[in-house]
Amino acid sequence: MRPVTHDYQSLNEYTLPLQGKPYYRSSGIIYAVDRNGNKYAVGRVDLERFDDQNFQYVFTPEWSVIDTLPSSIFQGIPGLDMSMRLERYYRVNMTPYFISERTPSESREDLWELLEAVGLDYYDRFEWLLRTDMRCGTDNLIVERAEVARTITFESINSLPPDLQPADLVSIQGFQSIAKTSRQLRKILLQILRSGAHIWDETDSHQLSEEECSLLLNLLMVQESMEAKQNKQRHQEGVAQAKNNGKYAGRKKIVVDPNLFRQIAEDFRNHKVTEVEAMHRTGIRSRSTFYRRLKEI
Repeated sequence: MRPVTHDYQSLNEYTLPLQGKPYYRSSGIIYAVDRNGNKYAVGRVDLERFDDQNFQYVFTPEWSVIDTLPSSIFQGIPGLDMSMRLERYYRVNMTPYFISERTPSESREDLWELLEAVGLDYYDRFEWLLRTDMRCGTDNLIVERAEVARTITFESINSLPPDLQPADLVSIQGFQSIAKTSRQLRKILLQILRSGAHIWDETDSHQLSEEECSLLLNLLMVQESMEAKQNKQRHQEGVAQAKNNGKYAGRKKIVVDPNLFRQIAEDFRNHKVTEVEAMHRTGIRSRSTFYRRLKEI
């Protein structure tokens, strides 16, 4: 694992951070979403405005999470050179590609419809991104508003909020107290670590370091992947046995009215409906099946 660069000196005016204290800051968490809907906090993005009308976007990668993810889940943040492994990336007085590719431009015909749909009566690309549930069709990244950091005392899995974020701190009374089974323990720890939240162990007054969190997350993901492969193999063996016994006819293809699917596909591609809504309307539960059907039309 390569070290993160903390003291990068930029000579480019568009990547050289502004000095002084911003009068305004709005923040979002960038998540990579896998096929099962699990969200991994891969970074934070802040929009900062200054009194002299200058502004900057600040991207802060969550390297402890990123370093555990395979390319099937995370391929980078568009517009950023992740190979530089910077602590922060700056985009000064410009709209970064990551923002522009997933937000409506001022010239878009249905701009005000999109703004009104999220309760905006003014044009602000970043605020729109934080409010909308529409997703960019070119990658699996989403942005959700960053909330104030919280300290959460773990009592049960139900005590964990579903919207854990990187700034949160989860306090535990030792790992052995988290769950009664290893599967439960893995599920809870994955929920915490995928979110980028920190873990504080009260029993020895120790907070897990980024390296420890990254190592633990990687181990748990490997275990989860191995279990999924074993389950898939058992399923395939069961199907093969059923075929040999003449009792397996295969899965039935989900029937969707072609005209309806074309309309839903058009709405989805034009960002009028979200991926979740489009899949719900078509009755298709699998994300991979949904995108395969899109390619067929």
